[in-house]
Amino acid sequence: MIESSLDEIAVVVKGRVVGDGSRSFRGVGTDTRADLKGRLFVAIPGENHDGHDHLEAALAAGASSVLIESDFFDHGGVLPEGLNGVVVTSVRPALAAMASAHRADLNGVVIGITGSSGKTTVRSMAQSVLGLKGSGTASIRSFNNDLGVPLTILAASKDDAWLLLEIGTNAPGEIASLTAIARPTIGIITGIGRAHLGGFGSEAAIAAEKASMLDVIGAEPGGLAIVNVDGSAMRLELDRRRDSGLEITTYGEADDADRHLDAREVLPSGGQRIKIGDFWADLSLDGRHNAINAVGVHELARRLGVDDVGVAAVFRTLEPPAMRFVRHSIDGVLVIDDTYNANPESMRASLETFAEVAATAERRVVVLGAMHELGPASESLHLEIGALAAGIADELVLVGEPEATWMQRGARAKEFAGRVTTSVDVAAATAFLEPRVRRGDAILLKGSRRVSLEIMVRGLIKPGEVRA
Repeated sequence: MIESSLDEIAVVVKGRVVGDGSRSFRGVGTDTRADLKGRLFVAIPGENHDGHDHLEAALAAGASSVLIESDFFDHGGVLPEGLNGVVVTSVRPALAAMASAHRADLNGVVIGITGSSGKTTVRSMAQSVLGLKGSGTASIRSFNNDLGVPLTILAASKDDAWLLLEIGTNAPGEIASLTAIARPTIGIITGIGRAHLGGFGSEAAIAAEKASMLDVIGAEPGGLAIVNVDGSAMRLELDRRRDSGLEITTYGEADDADRHLDAREVLPSGGQRIKIGDFWADLSLDGRHNAINAVGVHELARRLGVDDVGVAAVFRTLEPPAMRFVRHSIDGVLVIDDTYNANPESMRASLETFAEVAATAERRVVVLGAMHELGPASESLHLEIGALAAGIADELVLVGEPEATWMQRGARAKEFAGRVTTSVDVAAATAFLEPRVRRGDAILLKGSRRVSLEIMVRGLIKPGEVRA
């Protein structure tokens, strides 16, 4: 992790020192509930929480110094005794400048991962595989924005063998900006879909935003891109860059992909057996989409010298990231928690995977929450998902309005004859479903993060309940 003095950092961030500039720190932190011993506390301002209000707590947690905004002093703020600081106009760009400077000191390979869905799963898979190469640093949870990316870079040590970064976006220009800070030499672009249509307007615009990573990587010596080409929008972006000098390896199900999924077999005990060229492996994760994710990770592993025997051993023991198609078997009921987030493509993947793993269930209950940030296309996309769910579920529980009504209409248009229950919120849906769960049920829960379906999961997996 970063080690520096306040004087040195003040130069990097174009700030001024308050107190003893020779004071050194090791590592940074933004949460006073964590151990900040010897760290630089970065006071992040926000609408609901402002780090400047917690400087005493930072000192109590062990922080040796702080990065704060000049506005703090303009409004009469005073540093607690014992804290030294660097003062800047704005903390966020200062944090980015620190990360960019620290990135230049790293010796290991830096890998950036972006895409509409699958970023966290690919990062988690790659992290496990690259552990065979030596120690490294990876984004925790979904640290993929203008705070998470710099904080992950600053957590990396100079001698790490690798650094894995998720890079996300909610608005045009963010991918290029974050990639410029990280300067990865290898980029992975997972599937492109219809997430954030409200901010981008079209799938083509989303592909263009994700592909902007490639322009930064192409400027790095030996830059390599590993790109999923199962969608036409990304193919157009790659065609525009074929003569850029960047090495591009494509992957996916498409026959013309450089590395493609040749075969997969769903295993009765869970997971699947996959074939990628001359490579066979048992993958413990469910779903065709995860088999395709594995193709990209396998290509990364080969490029970095991880042998196939090691990759296969890791693939057998992978566990899904939290809230991403996680299985819970409780009292004869299978509960699938896929509640982290949702867009049309991840909804489709989740439903198709559920159809595979719940094929023998006595009753298949599908709980779907609203998909957000879809703009004018929201109604038609919810109709599409409702129609798809109609061919998989025996019973539907739909949460959030008006999206639940749209999904219900989509299901009924496909002549779905099962029970459909629409609920305004997760509390009403939980109150309806919990008493009706019985042995032999398989239940899938999937929705956008703001719907909070994970609350429903917690109620369904309480141990010790007797199922009739």
